[in-house]
Amino acid sequence: MKDMLGDPPRGQGSLSHEPSQYGRFRATREAEARLLLLIDAFSRTPRRERSLEGRVKLAKLDFLLRYPHHLKSILLQHGASESEVSNIDEDEGPLDSRMMRYRYGPWDPAYYAILGSLIGRGLVQVVPLPGGKGLGYHTSTNGADLAADLIKDESFIRISDRLALLRKYLDKSGTTLKNWLYELPEVADATWHEDLK
Repeated sequence: MKDMLGDPPRGQGSLSHEPSQYGRFRATREAEARLLLLIDAFSRTPRRERSLEGRVKLAKLDFLLRYPHHLKSILLQHGASESEVSNIDEDEGPLDSRMMRYRYGPWDPAYYAILGSLIGRGLVQVVPLPGGKGLGYHTSTNGADLAADLIKDESFIRISDRLALLRKYLDKSGTTLKNWLYELPEVADATWHEDLK
């Protein structure tokens, strides 16, 4: 993955090795790969190109991608069958670092750095949404090619499976997803800036 995404900027590495809170604002290659795959999964349909609509939706989908026990719960509440979610390991810890509770629910302070890195390297493009309703994200040709290469790596199998379920059942507005996440006591009862479990 390092070869495909490039070396981390000087002084930046895994968040788990950072001695201070400033590490929470830095991009990791794991986070960049995950967000690239997430944006790519929502960048096209069989008939046309599309985009992932805004940061609120991106953050809520990323939360579900990272927190398998919450993903399984939300999927079962919104149409998925037991057999479809049987491979989701509820005991698996969150991918990467934990997200925090913020104004509109789960948030990662590193999003600005992660998105800036992906956009700056031409892997993700920011596009206006139809009707002037904000901005969306979609992968460029290079970003889509890289996402296709990443998804072939067996270390991304679980993410790939979860992305398919997100697309099938949870391709809703950011506001709808936010409201569904507020039904989770771990999100609703958390205080601002508290790490989510």
